[in-house]
Amino acid sequence: MKNPAWIFLVAGRYFKTRRREKGNAASVLSAVGIAVGVMTLIAVLSVMNGFQLNTIEAILELNSYHVRVSHADPQAGLPPGSLARLGAIPGVRAVFPFTEIQTLARGAYPGSQVCVLRALPGDIMGTDGSLAERLNIVQGSFDLSSPQSLVIGSELARRLGVKAGEHINLLNMSGTDFSGLKPENLVFKVQGVFKSGYYEYDLAWGFLSLENAKPLMSPADSVLTGIKLNDRFDDAAAVRRAGEIIGGGGSVVSWREYNKAIFGALRVEKVMLMVLIGLIFVVVASNIYQSLRRSVYERTEEIGVLKALGADPFSIRLIFILEGAFIGFAGCFFGLLLGFLVAGRINTIFAIAEVIVNSCIYLVNTALRPWFPSLGGQTVSFFSPMYFYLIEVPSRIFWTEALFVYCFAMLSTTLAAYFASGRVAVIKPAEVLRYE
Repeated sequence: MKNPAWIFLVAGRYFKTRRREKGNAASVLSAVGIAVGVMTLIAVLSVMNGFQLNTIEAILELNSYHVRVSHADPQAGLPPGSLARLGAIPGVRAVFPFTEIQTLARGAYPGSQVCVLRALPGDIMGTDGSLAERLNIVQGSFDLSSPQSLVIGSELARRLGVKAGEHINLLNMSGTDFSGLKPENLVFKVQGVFKSGYYEYDLAWGFLSLENAKPLMSPADSVLTGIKLNDRFDDAAAVRRAGEIIGGGGSVVSWREYNKAIFGALRVEKVMLMVLIGLIFVVVASNIYQSLRRSVYERTEEIGVLKALGADPFSIRLIFILEGAFIGFAGCFFGLLLGFLVAGRINTIFAIAEVIVNSCIYLVNTALRPWFPSLGGQTVSFFSPMYFYLIEVPSRIFWTEALFVYCFAMLSTTLAAYFASGRVAVIKPAEVLRYE
C-alpha cells in the first residue's frame, strides 16, 4: 500500500459510517462540544477585548497619554521651542503641557467632594481631537478660556448639585512652601458638564485652563508635557527621540511603564480566562479519546485485514488520527462561524433576549392578573441606566486570537486521537483472523 490516498479514504469512511453499538453519537457530540468551546471562547475573548481596549484607550486618551515628559523645573515646564521639537517627532499627533491638581469641591449640596482637576491649554480641543471624541458634552460647552471657568463630569455635577452656568467652590492651598500653606476657597463657574463613558472619570474629574489653575497649584504640583501618538505601539522610538530633545534635564516615561500595574493585571485576567474556558477542550478531548479507543476495539478485525494486506501500523494509526482531526475540523469550523456571529451581534442577541424575557413576564402577568390585580408593568432591561453605566456591550475580534483558539482546539482533538490509536500497534493479524 504505497499510495497514501487510501488512508484518507478509510479515515473518511470511518468518520461517516455508523458504529456497531451507538452509531455516530459520540463523534457528533464531540464535534458539538468542540464547536461550543470555540464559540464560547471567541465570544468571551471578543467581549473582554472590547472592555479592556476601551479601558486602555480611555486611560491613554484622558489620563496618562502615550508619553509623559517631566522637566528639571517642575513649576515652569518645557519652553515653547522644546514643545515644537517634540511635536516634530514622526508619529506624534499632539503635544501639550498639563498638570494635575487634587482638591475639594463644594456645590449647592452640603459636604465636599474630592476631585482631580486636569489643567490643559485653553485651545486643547483644537490641539487634541481625540479628547473631543472621548468627551460627550451634555450641558454647556467645553470652554476653558473664560476666567475662573471649569468643565466637570456629570456624576460630579450630580453629587455637588450644580449645572452648567452655576458656581462651585474649590479649596486652594496657597503658600510658597509646605510650612506656610493656608486653605482658601476659590469660586469657579461650571462652563460645561461632560460624560466620558467611565464612572470614575465622570465622578471625580474636571478640566480647567493652565492659567486658571495657577491659584490652585501647590508647591507639590508640577507642569508636565503629554504626547499622543498615531500608533501607541511606536512609543519606544518616541521616548528615545524625546529623551534626546530634553537632554538630562528631565525624564521621559511611556504608557507601558506608567500604567504597568493595571495593564499587567488586565493581561493576567485575560490569560486566566482563556485557561479556564480552554478546559472545555480538555473535557472534549477526553471524550474523543474514549470514543476512538472504542472505535479501535470495534474495528479490530478490519485493522487485522489491513495489516494482512500490507498496511504498516503507523498508516493504520494515522487513519484514526485523521478521524479525530475530522471531528476537530468540523467542530472548529462551525464554532468559528457561531463565535463570529455571537461576537459581532452580541448586542442584538441581548436585545432579542430582553424582548423574550419581557414577553414571558407579560404573559405570566396577564394569566395571573385575575388572582393578583397588582401584577403588571414590570419589565426587564439588561442595560438600564438606573443600574449600569453602559448602554451596550463592546466587542472586538482579533483574528490572531481566533486562529490561536482554532489551532488549540484542533491540537487537542488530534492529540486525543493520537493517544487513543496507540493500541493499533499491538494488534496481530494472525490472532485476529484465526477465528474469522
